This record gives sequence, structure tokens and C-alpha cells, in this order.
Amino acid sequence: MRNILILSLALLAPAASADQQKEQPKRLIVGFKADVDATTQEELLQRFGLTDLESIDGLNARIVEAAPGQFSPSAMRMMADPSIYYVEEDFYTNWLRGAAPVGFSQVPMPALDAVMSGLPKFEKQDATEGEQPWGVVRVGAEKAWQRGVDGRGVRVAVIDTGIDCAHPDLKANCQKGYNAIDSKKPPTDDNSHGTHVAGTIAAANDGQGVVGVAPAAKLYPVKVLDADGGGSLTSIIKGLVWAGNNGMQIANMSLGSSRGSVFMRLAVSYAKARGVALLCAAGNSGGSVGYPAAYDACIAVAASDSGNNVAEFSSRGKQVDFIAPGVDVKSTVPGGGYDRYSGTSMATPHAAGLAALAVQQGAAGKDGVMAALKKAAKPLDGLSGEEQGMGMPNAEFIRGK
Repeated sequence: MRNILILSLALLAPAASADQQKEQPKRLIVGFKADVDATTQEELLQRFGLTDLESIDGLNARIVEAAPGQFSPSAMRMMADPSIYYVEEDFYTNWLRGAAPVGFSQVPMPALDAVMSGLPKFEKQDATEGEQPWGVVRVGAEKAWQRGVDGRGVRVAVIDTGIDCAHPDLKANCQKGYNAIDSKKPPTDDNSHGTHVAGTIAAANDGQGVVGVAPAAKLYPVKVLDADGGGSLTSIIKGLVWAGNNGMQIANMSLGSSRGSVFMRLAVSYAKARGVALLCAAGNSGGSVGYPAAYDACIAVAASDSGNNVAEFSSRGKQVDFIAPGVDVKSTVPGGGYDRYSGTSMATPHAAGLAALAVQQGAAGKDGVMAALKKAAKPLDGLSGEEQGMGMPNAEFIRGK
């Protein structure tokens, strides 16, 4: 298990100071062993002085809260109980920057604007003057469409900031999704990242705007990130469990952190076990692959530019499976507009669209999608395996089995 970090609760002073009174409650994820029923779980949480907030049924876990200004049990002490298999502290971070959770002493991955400021100015390099952005052309999507393979009927979860389903290029394919931050609200995009990702996957082939790699696939917005691109570990986990429980065949995760998590790994494995092929951004650090992309249950995607070079910002390592266009990518943004973004976040939806083409032809789950993309991939000249994995898949050669 790679870079597993055990988080424990700090022991709070019994006499609360003014600063402690302002402190926010501490959230934990508590995982119970399979034979522990709900009544016993509640009794255990009461014994430890924790407030039960929400159940994550797929993982037999509960999200709980420890009030500030009181003694709280350590994670290690709780895991000593034979009914509990793991305890982990929830955290909030910006998953679009790949930054570390607050409180960790490490250098965060650079933000997208910081990466872009260090690169040369991009010129418009669309391979066509019409609807197809250069990346869609580069992966040969039109060749698949010509033989009737356009992702029709394939269910794709976009685990991100939400989707603007009113966008002219997306409304035909957008479905009812899930808001993991607030389940009472729709998964609307208040950032733009998720809408941009969605357009590369499945913007409609309608003769205007842009077209996605799989222009007839069904898009399900799964909102796990807020307007700033931030989100809690528990939101990511709930989004993954939702995808597993609701028949998603593909999930695009253009997000990441430089730190792993036991429960995130469990949630990724849960989704995979239920037939979800997870396409995950390798990261924008230029260094090692982030999480969840580094997990074996994920298909990790690096970024290339229009010259078939690996993008300078693209993370690299043995966990990289494929490379896809990720520099100066034109796609949809909220309000009916279009913009150009760069990042492994933009490369991943190209691969997710290709995965949808494979699923339409019979590929199933992570292993089936991986095999289909591998057969259709060609290594890019001059790049190492750690930079590009098995290369860039071409839609013309994708088959389901």
C-alpha cells in the first residue's frame, strides 16, 4: 500500500481557551468491521464521545464529529477496539491544485495559473477550423464516429465541480447527477472546471461550438468540489460510492492530492468492484503521480502538447498508464461559452471519452477498458514509459473485446 498516512485526533485541552472556542469541530471517518451492526456502531461512537453525522454504507463507515474544547480519543486508541477497522481524519483541500491538506508540512503542487505563467504563450493550434478541438482530432475520434461508435448510451460520471447542463453543447447529454457537498442541491458548476472536462468527454456533435470525444455519451455531474475547487475527503469518497451504486460505467476524476488516504483508496476500490472504470489525472506537479491516480484501481493519464511532447507540468512515474492531449484545450465553460485550459485535468477527459467508445463496443470495467485502450495505444517518440505509460490511444483502433 503506497504512502498510507494514518491521521489521529489531537488531544484537546480540557479548559477551552478563546482560540479553542473558535475552533471548528473535527471530523473523522470511522470504519467498522463487517459484522458490526448499526446499533453497536452507535453505542461505540457514544462511548468515544463522537457525534454521528452520516453513514457511508458501501464502506461500512460513518462520518462523525468531535466537538472542540473536549478530550477526543486518538485514532490509534479507537482502532484498538475490535469492532473498528480504521479511523481517519477528514480534511479539506484544493483538489484542482493537488495541494496537500491543511496542516501538512510539504510543498503543494502548483496552481494551474502558476504553471501557465511559466510556459510559452500558446498559439491557436486547432487541427480544424470547425467544431473539433485539436485534442479530439489527435485521438482520432472522427474515425470511430464514422463506424457508428460515438459513446451512445454509455454512462460517464464527472466527479468534479459539477456541470452546467444548460450549456448548448452539453444539455442533450447531461443527466441528473449528485451533489456530495449538499445532497439537497443540484450538482451545478460554480467553478467552470467540471463543465470544461464534460465538454471534452461528450459535447454534442451538433455543428456548433465544440464536440467531445464521445459526443453521444451520457454525462452525470457528481459535484464533490466547491467554487474554489476545494472539497473534503468525505465528499470525494461519497462521490465515488455514488458512482459505484448508480450504474456508472466510467468516472472521470480530473482532481488529485499529493497525499493518499485509506478511505479514498477503499472508495476507489469499491467503485471499481462495481464496474466503474476510473480515469484519473496524473497531476500537475512535474513530479510523482498524485492520488487517486496512483492507486492500482485507477487508470492514470498524463498530458501531452500539440507537438507530441509531454507537458512540462505533467506528473510522471510508473503509475502513468496513458498520455492524452492536455495543453491549450478548448472546451465548454458555464454560461454557454468556451475557453482554453491546460493540465492533466484536460488530458483525462480525452481518455475518458475514448473509454466510453470502448465500453460502447463491449469493454467492461477497469480491466476491460484498460485492455481496449492498450491495444489502441501507440507510444509517442522520444518519451519514456514514466512520461506516457503505454502511449496515446487512437479511437480508430479501439474495440470492445
